[in-house]
Amino acid sequence: MNKSSDRSLEINRARPSAKSDHSTLTTIALTMTLTLLATLAVPSSVRNAIAGDAPALLTDNHPEEAADLANEGTAGSSRQLAMHLVLALNHRAELERLLADQQNPASPEYHRWLTPDEFTRRFGPTAAAIARVTQWLQRSGFRVLSASAAKRTITFSGRVDQAEKAFGVKIAATADGSTFANTTDPTIAPDLAPLIDSIQGLDNMLHAAPTVHRAPGANSNGNASPDVIINGRGPAFGPGDLYTFYNETPVLTSGIDGSNTDCIALIEDSDFDMASLDAFNSQFGLPAFNGANLGVTFPTSDPGTNSDALETVVDLNYSHAIAPGTPLNAYIGNQGNTTSGLGILDAMQTAVIDDRCGAISISFSICGGSPRFYHSLDALFAQASSHGQSVFVSSGDTGSAGLVFDKRTRACVPSAKPRVSEMAASPHVTAIGGTQFIANFDSNGNDVGSVAESVWNDIDGASGGGKSKIFKKPAFQRGVTPKGNKRAIPDISIAASPTMPGYFFGEFGTVQCCLGGTSFGAPIFAGIAQLVAQSKSLTRVGNINSNLYQLGSTGSAAIRDVTSGNNGFHGTPGFSAGLGFDLATGWGTPDVAAFVLNF
Repeated sequence: MNKSSDRSLEINRARPSAKSDHSTLTTIALTMTLTLLATLAVPSSVRNAIAGDAPALLTDNHPEEAADLANEGTAGSSRQLAMHLVLALNHRAELERLLADQQNPASPEYHRWLTPDEFTRRFGPTAAAIARVTQWLQRSGFRVLSASAAKRTITFSGRVDQAEKAFGVKIAATADGSTFANTTDPTIAPDLAPLIDSIQGLDNMLHAAPTVHRAPGANSNGNASPDVIINGRGPAFGPGDLYTFYNETPVLTSGIDGSNTDCIALIEDSDFDMASLDAFNSQFGLPAFNGANLGVTFPTSDPGTNSDALETVVDLNYSHAIAPGTPLNAYIGNQGNTTSGLGILDAMQTAVIDDRCGAISISFSICGGSPRFYHSLDALFAQASSHGQSVFVSSGDTGSAGLVFDKRTRACVPSAKPRVSEMAASPHVTAIGGTQFIANFDSNGNDVGSVAESVWNDIDGASGGGKSKIFKKPAFQRGVTPKGNKRAIPDISIAASPTMPGYFFGEFGTVQCCLGGTSFGAPIFAGIAQLVAQSKSLTRVGNINSNLYQLGSTGSAAIRDVTSGNNGFHGTPGFSAGLGFDLATGWGTPDVAAFVLNF
């Protein structure tokens, strides 16, 4: 954020609340106490396992891209690794039954959301389990730094040679040492295997990429002018055009604007410029931000503004535009000071454990993660669902290609074969794809109503979609999505092209044009969820997928089918839109008034 003394307001900035730390074991002293207790109480079978029984393989715990390092050098044996271990949920089948009952009006559990403490007591790791794993790590030569029941994590450090010995792996590296990874799955003491979900930090391939794109030629020149020709650019979509095109105007005029709901959490890894938010709100007649309707939480420390600041601003612009009565809270991770290995993951964990906001927006894709990493992330999203938090994730901007980690650029790049954003494919989130269309503007540059949409696919990107390689088809997709036993995405879509029509946004204290990407879908649907909640006299609605698929499969007017276009991208064959659900746009796009009414 702009730190200058003349900024227009001071927003609420905080570290995670005391509530989020209530169940967290964060001190080494407490960890040591638990370890001592576990040493006294641990069964002989576990002591034997620690002493050298046949180890258990932790399958799917290395990134696919690690194969690229197999024929290169090895990581230096004395290199220090910052690692963390994610503990498994308890009673997973019971949790899934609870999540289904929480969305079933006939169940006594309907909308009876758990608190984070209740979730940890029922489904989190026990103190004894944390102590047992901690003891094993210490006996393996690692330094245990912290343990958290609420986050289900144990953070620890050690040298490469210690990790290779303890986990039975070889850690390969590029010649310059910039990229390293375990090329095989780690092994662990067999009696501890059921307690461990994943081990992270044996590689440094995990990366995140924002899903916002700047249209060619977008700049900061020109003078402010009428609503839809701004700074000499347009026409394009601002909030009013969205209201008209997706039929939100009747909702707003009836007094449904997201008021009386808790808040929307925006997951970010950059701070932002307040002047750009002020300019956007002023230009489009949105309520000004103040300490009551905009807060910021840093899970570790403020990263300052960086190349992802535009993503943060866009998410704040459009969640506020769709639900102007709902408070916002930006959870901003710091990639340079991360407890999980990924700044946005720190932000996600904090937003869930805080349990402050009923809707969570994630406008990022992740590459370089192992299948077990995504399973651990899915467990976090399952916890969010138990709290009644609706989680929305952009489906990605590389169409059917998806993203992979590139060791040369150390960044996420389009794949050469079909894949999806596995974060968006979690069954406990709603994946948002993208569309494009030639808008019908009047002589003043204002949109006059909806037109047929097609799959977003242009030089800038395409709507992410396809089938997961990791997650099974969830119950809400059975019988209504393409054949196969894997989770299909996206679930639903919204306009995403930077040029057809493109979106206005705040930047450098002015309003500019144009941006696009599936980035816009997550905050927009987070806002729609808050409109639904207010209309039903609720503070939150929880995971919307069961209701969404009911609306889609019955042909409700709440969803407009998208039947043209294809999401093939980067030479990768794509999926075509068609009648009903498809792997390019999901069910289609919303008619907001009908969606709110019929949800």
